[in-house]
Amino acid sequence: MKQKVKNQPVYLGFASQKGGVGKSSLAEILASILYYEKGISLLVVDCDGTQESFFKLRQRERRVIEGSETISKQMKDFFTKFGKHAYPIIRSTPRNVIKYVNEYIRTHDIKVNLVIFDFPGHASTEDLLQLSIDMDYIITPIEADPQSLVSSFAYARTIRDLGVGLSDARIRDLLLLWNKINRSASSIVMDYYTQYAKEEDISIFDARIYHSVRFSRELELGGVKGVFRSSYLPPALTLRLPTGIDLWVEEVIEKCHLIPDSL
Repeated sequence: MKQKVKNQPVYLGFASQKGGVGKSSLAEILASILYYEKGISLLVVDCDGTQESFFKLRQRERRVIEGSETISKQMKDFFTKFGKHAYPIIRSTPRNVIKYVNEYIRTHDIKVNLVIFDFPGHASTEDLLQLSIDMDYIITPIEADPQSLVSSFAYARTIRDLGVGLSDARIRDLLLLWNKINRSASSIVMDYYTQYAKEEDISIFDARIYHSVRFSRELELGGVKGVFRSSYLPPALTLRLPTGIDLWVEEVIEKCHLIPDSL
């Protein structure tokens, strides 16, 4: 395996060749758990200029906090106890984004062990392919439908062949992740393609994320104690337990070699 660039944060991209697979939602949830619970300093870069899901989530939350005296007090109490500010979210186009991130970290003089990139919805252009191989790791959510599987496996093979195989490329691995799983549905397709990924030498998480309507719970819907997707808080533990999120987070920490600030 390629070695991490010395004194550089880990670059982790969320990419998908098919819309609606939960790419940005998973990135949002992972960022908040890693930062607020696992003690990993991070920066988020929203490169999805069409949707800007990450950036707009932060905007919506600010409006809710500013408009509610109760939530505002609860958030103030949380950050006083937490002892740090919320993690920063910046916007950028894929072109020259790495240079922009490095300049942002330098000029703001902040400690960052991880940079999470929310990719645009398609990665077929030259800029996006370059961004892909400039990551240390890429997480690609997949669903058990033909379009998602064909496009995601093609993308994984491209990154493996053009990126991981090149000595001068930064990318170390791309990991597929089963997402939005219906517990009552058959797992035959998932099991088949999981085995196929292993035969093709394509990495895939052991953890699987199960579908839940709770993923849509934001501050304005659930309040502080009922929030799931948030850039200011980790998902409420009682809401996320049935989803498989926590097993996945631990696997991300292990496979991407993430280190808490205290270590």
